[in-house]
Amino acid sequence: MAYMALYRKWRPDNFANLVGQEHVSHTLANAIKNGRIGHAYLFSGPRGTGKTSTAKILAKALNCEKGPTTEPCNKCAACQRINSGSSMDVFEIDAASNRGIDEIRDLRETVKFAPVNGRFKVYIIDEVHMLTTEAFNALLKTLEEPPPHVVFIMATTEVHKVPATIQSRCQRYDFKRITVDDILGRLKTVVDDMKIDYDDEALRLIAVKADGGMRDALSLLDQCVALSEQSLTLARVQQLLGLVGREWIDKLVGAFQGRNPADVLGMVDELIRSGKDLQQVLGELGMHFRGLMIFKAAGLIDGAEYYAQAEESIKKQAAGFTQEQIIWIIRRLHEASSEVKWSPQPRIAVEAAFLEICQWEAQASDKQSAKSTATNPVDEGRISQLEMKLAQVMGMLRKGAAGTLATTDNPNVQISEGKAMGNSQPVHSRPVPISVNVTEDGMGLWQKTIEELKSTGKNQVLACLQNCTFMGMDEARFVVGAPGGVIKGLIERLYKKTIEKTFNMVSGLSLQMICQEITTPPEPKEPVGDIQEDVPPPTDDDFGINELDEVKKQRLDTAIGVFGDGLVHPEEVQ
Repeated sequence: MAYMALYRKWRPDNFANLVGQEHVSHTLANAIKNGRIGHAYLFSGPRGTGKTSTAKILAKALNCEKGPTTEPCNKCAACQRINSGSSMDVFEIDAASNRGIDEIRDLRETVKFAPVNGRFKVYIIDEVHMLTTEAFNALLKTLEEPPPHVVFIMATTEVHKVPATIQSRCQRYDFKRITVDDILGRLKTVVDDMKIDYDDEALRLIAVKADGGMRDALSLLDQCVALSEQSLTLARVQQLLGLVGREWIDKLVGAFQGRNPADVLGMVDELIRSGKDLQQVLGELGMHFRGLMIFKAAGLIDGAEYYAQAEESIKKQAAGFTQEQIIWIIRRLHEASSEVKWSPQPRIAVEAAFLEICQWEAQASDKQSAKSTATNPVDEGRISQLEMKLAQVMGMLRKGAAGTLATTDNPNVQISEGKAMGNSQPVHSRPVPISVNVTEDGMGLWQKTIEELKSTGKNQVLACLQNCTFMGMDEARFVVGAPGGVIKGLIERLYKKTIEKTFNMVSGLSLQMICQEITTPPEPKEPVGDIQEDVPPPTDDDFGINELDEVKKQRLDTAIGVFGDGLVHPEEVQ
C-alpha cells in the first residue's frame, strides 16, 4: 500500500478529535442535537486549522447510518464512502479550479436531484473566495433557498473577499490559530503511535515553526521523521528546517551585549558560509528578543510562546538590556528584514543593522545631545512670554471688552475694529503702546536708509515708503507709520526684512521694524528717491478688488476682518 502522509492519516474523523477549535465543534454538535441544521455554512480562518476536516465531519454526522449524530461511527458504508472520497452525496469542489459561471450553473442543476444513498447532499466548496463575481451572483438564489436535502459548506482563508451578499446567507464560523501547546500535544500523540524517540525541544520547535497550523506541523514532522531514522533530535530538526538554532542566537546576543562589532561581523560571515538564510537569522533574532521583551515587562507568563529559550537563559540575557534597548533592537531587526527583501546585497543590510545594535549607546547619546541642543533655554523663555501675551489678548477678545491697553500719544494712530472670535458684536481693540521718540539722529538714519534703497534699485519698496512716515526709534526697534490696507500689508508681508536689513546696515544697530497703522497719509512731499513712473504705489485696482461684485467684496471684507488686511499679489510671492 502506498505511504499516506501524516496530515492525511491523522486528519480528525469526529468532533472530539478536532484540535484547537472547540468553539466550532461544540456549536455544530449542539445544532445537530437540537435539529437546527443550517442550509449554508461559511468556515473562515488560517490555513491548516481544520476547516475542510470539519466540513467532512459535519457531512458524516448528517449522513451516518446512526445519525444525524454528533459522533459519526466511521464504520458504516456512508461514513466510509465519505472518508474515501467516493460518496455520491458529498461533493468537494475546488473553487480555485472551478471558479467560472459555467461550473456554478452545473451545480445549480445538480442540487435539484435527491441524495443517492444518504439523507443530505453536501457541497463543500474550498477556497470559495476564488469564485468570480458572476459565479457568486449565479450562486446567490440557490444559496438562499436551496432544496431541503442540500447543505452548502464553504471554506476560505480570505473571508474579506467573499461578498457580503454571500456571507449574509450563511452561518459563519471563524477558525483560530492553534496554540503551540495544542500542536505539541498532538505531535506527541503521533510520534508515540509511531514509536519514535524524540526530544521535547525538537517537537516544540516544530510546533513553533508551524505558526498555528496543524497541517503544517504534521508535514514538518513527516519530513523530520524521514531524516531522523527513528530518533528525533533538536539538531536534526534545526538542520532540516534550516534554522539558525539557539547556540548561534545566544552567541549573537552575547556579542550585542559586549558591544563587540568584530565578533558580530565574524559570526555573520560564518552563518553565510554555512548556508544560513539571512532572513531566517533576522526572524529568529526577532522572536528571541520578543521573549526578552515579554520577560522584562511581566516576567515569565503562562501561555506566552517563547522561542526555544530556557528560563535561566531568558533571565540572564534580559539583565543585559534595558526595555528601551530591546524595543529599539526589535524595530531595527524588522527594518533590516524589509531591507533584505529588496536589497541587491542583503549581507550589507544585515551587517549595518548589527553594527547599529552594537553601537546603540553611542546612537542614544547622539540623539540625546541633539535633543538638548534643539531646546535653547533663552528661546524657551521668549516663547513663554509670547504665549502669555497672546493668552491675555485672546482673553480680552473673548470677553468682548473695549481694549484696556493704553493708546499712543501720536494722533495719527488709528483704532482698528475687529470681531471677537465666537462673538458677533464688534470689539474695539487699541494697538499696543509703542514708546519711541522722533530724534534728529533717527531721521538722519531713516534718510540714509531711503538713499541706500534708492542706490540698490529697490523701487517697489520705495513706492510703498513714499506713503509712509518715520515715527521714531528706541533701543530695540524703529517704527514706520503706514496707511492701512494694501500699503501696510505689502510692507509687513514682503518688504519688512529688506527695510530692517537696510536700516540696520546704515545704523550699525540690530533693531526690529514695527509697522504702525495711521489714519491719514503724511504731508505731501517730494517722492522718496527717483521712483520710475511705471512703478506707481499699489492700489486696490492692482489686486482686482474693484472688479468684484458685492457678494465677493463682502466675503473679502469678512476674510480681512479675520486674517488681517495684508493683501499680497500672487506675482509678489516667491
